[in-house]
Amino acid sequence: MSLRLRFAAVVAGLVVVAVALVGVLAVRSARQELRHRIDVDLLERVAPLTGTQPAPSGFPGTFPAPRGGPRRIGPRDDVFRALVAFDAVAQFVGPDGRVAVVLDDTELPVDSAVLEAARSGPQLADVDVGGEHYRMVTVALREGYLQIARPLGEVDAAVAGLRSRVLVIGALMAALAALVGWVSASRLVGPLRRLTGAAERIAATGDVSERVEVTGGGDEVARLSASFAAMLAALEESRRRQHRLVMDASHELRTPLTSLRTNLEVLRRLDELDPDDRRALLADLEAEAVELGELVAELVEAATDVRADEPLSLVTLDEIAEAVVERVRRRSGRSVELEVVTTAPVEVRREALARAVRNLVDNAVKFSPPDTPVRVVVDGRRLEVHDAGPGVPEGEREAVFDRFHRLESTRTLPGSGLGLSIVKAVAEAHGARVWLDASPLGGTRAVLDLTPVPAPVAGPRGA
Repeated sequence: MSLRLRFAAVVAGLVVVAVALVGVLAVRSARQELRHRIDVDLLERVAPLTGTQPAPSGFPGTFPAPRGGPRRIGPRDDVFRALVAFDAVAQFVGPDGRVAVVLDDTELPVDSAVLEAARSGPQLADVDVGGEHYRMVTVALREGYLQIARPLGEVDAAVAGLRSRVLVIGALMAALAALVGWVSASRLVGPLRRLTGAAERIAATGDVSERVEVTGGGDEVARLSASFAAMLAALEESRRRQHRLVMDASHELRTPLTSLRTNLEVLRRLDELDPDDRRALLADLEAEAVELGELVAELVEAATDVRADEPLSLVTLDEIAEAVVERVRRRSGRSVELEVVTTAPVEVRREALARAVRNLVDNAVKFSPPDTPVRVVVDGRRLEVHDAGPGVPEGEREAVFDRFHRLESTRTLPGSGLGLSIVKAVAEAHGARVWLDASPLGGTRAVLDLTPVPAPVAGPRGA
């Protein structure tokens, strides 16, 4: 069963239940009201006739019942006329419980329990006579009992008519509700169908460039469509970056692999080389192997999704900076100064942030002259790394954060051009910023600011 059909069925079912409840209450209330009116009418007719008063003059009960059975009189009898008013039947029951007088040949059933209860007051009961339904009142007289009954055919017919109308109205309301539910579900399911179709096409073709139109304002379906479109855009961007990474990596790996292959070919003629050439060849091989290992490690880091690498934890920047500075001092033997102005807790992925800070400090050490210090400054959520190197031209300060981008003057130096791109990826994953500018030391100042960047406000978009 489709979602539209289920929605229409649910709406129709709810309407049917509501109409059924209202109909049952209406029919029951109407039946009770109509029967109550008949009861009041019957009680008003017998009100003057109580066991403490004699029967009216000429009342049939004042005469003994004939031995051959009850005496039957017509509806125009003066005594009965006021009681029955031509819309009821009546009979007189003697003290012995036998019917003495019957009006118009309709003899009502006699129940001794009803007669006994009538001595304490008028008794109302339902009786059937010849398949016809009556409402009967029994009242005790001094000489016997009087029973008057009115047919309930009109009440039953009115209730049956009301029930039929309720059923017809319920059926019409259910059909209308089903139609409204179907139309509403069609409008609701329309975006979902388009979203499902797009997901199925993407699953079949693998083409994540397809976009889904976002409609419906800010409801849940529109939000789902917008989230799906954003996910497709992010997936397309991720795939594009992966493709670019693979292409750039293949290009960057080609140079060290070619150099290794050339040195290996020369290594076959090792016996023909003099000792100085052998040492130079082995040193070149060792340097190429180290550079290749570092390149592979940086490729792995660049391909890692820093957002899924580790959970967030609360730390301070000076904790991370102190560990990184100590490590760089040990490995490089260079002078790296750490200055902490203020501290502030930040919620970050600790290892990813340490990797970014390490890359910034390593870059500063690599490009600074050996006899110059590197300075690291921590001020709350902001970290700065200063060096006294040649600096980065202003026109290339943005480009150096691209993967494999290297300045023309540094292409002969070791490195892959991935370090700053990893720093940028870590910063973006934390909603932070990173940039380069001039340092008071004469080189470059790298700034990593973890103050959250407000997200731009954008409405629903489609493509």
